Amino acid sequence: MRKHRTLLLAAAAAAAGITTVTVTAASAAPVTRQAASGTEYVQIMSTSATGPASAIARGVFAAGGQARLGDGRTGTIAFPGGTIVLSHRTGKNSAHFYPAGCLSLISQSGSYQIVRGTGRYAGISGHGTYQLSLEIVAARVHGACSSAKPPVAQQELLRLSGPVRL
Repeated sequence: MRKHRTLLLAAAAAAAGITTVTVTAASAAPVTRQAASGTEYVQIMSTSATGPASAIARGVFAAGGQARLGDGRTGTIAFPGGTIVLSHRTGKNSAHFYPAGCLSLISQSGSYQIVRGTGRYAGISGHGTYQLSLEIVAARVHGACSSAKPPVAQQELLRLSGPVRL
């Protein structure tokens, strides 16, 4: 369960706000990229401890992508045209275990910082807060809850928001 939780907390670092604006003149003038800023919201959903999570960003820009779990302090979200790497700090945690159903409920809040971006997200900067909600139904072995086997079911919802500049 601890390893599983560490992987899921890494997902908190896997998403962040992104923004980009391209301005073109009515004539055939070259494309100019201007810095844009504002609040970005990212929602990450997952039902797997091993695969990528689905990520949707909205706010200054909208895109869909995949969040990859990192090493517990960093993570990456890949959108079309580039990726963003984040680090995070854990804030408040709460965890409740209900043995009758082998159910774990985990809630965590914290903050994140954008470390770097690639492709169209090169030069991105920003920070914000996140809220993680995780529900896990553990497998049973000989009638007892077991963290040695993959969970029967799990659902993770991670929401991030904060100012970004690109």
